[in-house]
Amino acid sequence: MFSILHISDLHRSPENPVSNVELLSALHADVARFGTEVPPISRPDAIVVSGDLVMGLPLGDPGHPGALERQYEQAYDFLTRMATVFVDGDRARVVIVPGNHDVDWNCSRAAMTEADPTGKHVPRLIEAAGGPYRWSWHDLRLFRICDPGLYEARFSYFCEMYSRFYAEARTLVLPVAPHRPWNLFSLHDGRICVCAFNSCIRNDCFSRIGMISQEAIAQSHLELLALARVPQVKIAVWHHDVEGSPFRDDYMDPDTVKVMIDRGYYMAMHGHRHRSHTSPHTVFTSDEFMMPVVSAGSLCAAGDNLPPGVRRQYNMVELREDGGGARIHVREVQANGIFGRGRLDSAGGRSYIDVEWKPVPRGEAMNPPRDARADLSVAEQAEKFLAENDPMAAIRAIEVIGEAPPGYLRRLLLRALDMAGLWPRVTQVLQRAETPEELTLVIKALIHLRQWPEAEARLVAAERSGLFDTTTIQTLAKWLAAEKGIHP
Repeated sequence: MFSILHISDLHRSPENPVSNVELLSALHADVARFGTEVPPISRPDAIVVSGDLVMGLPLGDPGHPGALERQYEQAYDFLTRMATVFVDGDRARVVIVPGNHDVDWNCSRAAMTEADPTGKHVPRLIEAAGGPYRWSWHDLRLFRICDPGLYEARFSYFCEMYSRFYAEARTLVLPVAPHRPWNLFSLHDGRICVCAFNSCIRNDCFSRIGMISQEAIAQSHLELLALARVPQVKIAVWHHDVEGSPFRDDYMDPDTVKVMIDRGYYMAMHGHRHRSHTSPHTVFTSDEFMMPVVSAGSLCAAGDNLPPGVRRQYNMVELREDGGGARIHVREVQANGIFGRGRLDSAGGRSYIDVEWKPVPRGEAMNPPRDARADLSVAEQAEKFLAENDPMAAIRAIEVIGEAPPGYLRRLLLRALDMAGLWPRVTQVLQRAETPEELTLVIKALIHLRQWPEAEARLVAAERSGLFDTTTIQTLAKWLAAEKGIHP
């Protein structure tokens, strides 16, 4: 068997904190007893960390950002020690994804301004996928993301720790990209491939919903198909629940799981619910296909942060050598920080459950066309050059596809052109802006070029299109008027 130590929700409860030394000691003592359990449990060959590395800071916390930096330093120290103790220091065998607590609330709030809800269909605005509006139930106010760059920086502390951790990884199947919503990890000599998804792309101080974009699933799927060795088992990891009561708004659409089954994933692992649980999810296409979804309890939470009757937990996931199933063991704190057998409600109260899967078969007809693989390769190159602050190299890489690349490549091209200050090319690519970000960028370019009539005409056309809200148009118009007044 290949065994995975699955931990989640490492955020330390302020009222009952536990140190790294205490945690490592307790885990080490528990693993040492695995061989005497009935049934026995294999020592871990890899580690999965399904989000919430830190507790985070509330809005307006006077300790920001120093206290947040200290929390991530504690998480980094714990993860590096875990890698050393359990996987011989090979950080490529440690799979990490962000959780909702890893989002910097104070940074996301600084990127927003209050918006006037008068005359707006507020529910439609805040429900729009990828939209800039947020609603605060605490004081019943509408906010709008006015600084997309600062808003994206709400993951900056997590991404910095992520890059630092994997800088010393030895056997990654692909270089990790902390801002990319998916990353691939190859385990067990390529027989197991794990895709680490970011389910927090819509999370901020006012939005709790879990989401994995269709584009992220599609990109990772194409990359999986392009691997030189076909994995025997493919596992998806993210943070959020896929089930929730009508009174919750912090879980993910279960249809996302159906898409993953269709793309050939065998099993999924997540956290967030602070309780070990295993449930099957199915999809009907040419046949019925099934994938077990496994959640881990919280390793460090306490008190009100745990569901009633649940203690701190973690999972051991043993994959069968034939690749056809797994055994899930739940380990739970008994007393005084001592881990032992836990309880799986989904297994009738036993400490383990056996699961099998029926994945969608891979056939030659599923292989992607070569140009789709090429697009993904170009995107990887462009992301690398942008991360290295070399926008011209990114532009040259993307131009291999053509002057008008589609979808994600278009967004990468616009980002590179903005960084390089190639304003004429920006106006050429953005003949018709389709999002508030694109409209802002083209107005920015025309301001730099001092093309005032063209900028005004673009705003008039954008207003008539009905694609943009009044606040966006008015804000850009004020900016344009101010710049025109300074540079007539």
